Amino acid sequence: MKTTISLFIFALLATSTVFSQAKISLKIVQNGAAIAPVNGEYELKKAPFSVEFTFDVNAVDGVFVNADFTDGVYKIGDKAPLADLQDIPFKIVKEDNFNPNKQIAVSDNWSFWFYNKGTNEYRWDRDIKTVDANTVTATRTIEQLYFPVKEKTVKMAEVGEPLYLFFLVTNPYNQRGVVREQYRQRAKLNFK
Repeated sequence: MKTTISLFIFALLATSTVFSQAKISLKIVQNGAAIAPVNGEYELKKAPFSVEFTFDVNAVDGVFVNADFTDGVYKIGDKAPLADLQDIPFKIVKEDNFNPNKQIAVSDNWSFWFYNKGTNEYRWDRDIKTVDANTVTATRTIEQLYFPVKEKTVKMAEVGEPLYLFFLVTNPYNQRGVVREQYRQRAKLNFK
């Protein structure tokens, strides 16, 4: 019995270590330059921008994204638990492969921008950059906002209020039973 418990604890710790060492970085880019946040806020022009996500394809299968004009999810903060974490994988907005409309869905639900090299389907722009044998950089170009409930789009030049983004990485789908958070990043985008 002691051996079984010890093996279980070792397996749990080994899994946690793999997830905590996953290489993940996220950038907001406009006009080819990364925008540096000031106190978590990004000052952008009313023009297209992109989100660049660099990750280890063996440890991460995608990123959940919440985009909204209200700060309901954003204000949860950097460390407080997400109350509906277990439900997030089931609250996904339908999106097209390869981001043909160059948009982000604005909704109280989540988008899942995944990458699957094996099936050649993903929610990022078509051009995925290989960093090394296990790491890629995926880009999502945003030229317009899409409101799924109203089936309406708004060009970035027309956006006048802050857009709140919440990025969340969980354990990969094929390792999911209980959803566990691995990474989060918040961004408030101000348009001038």
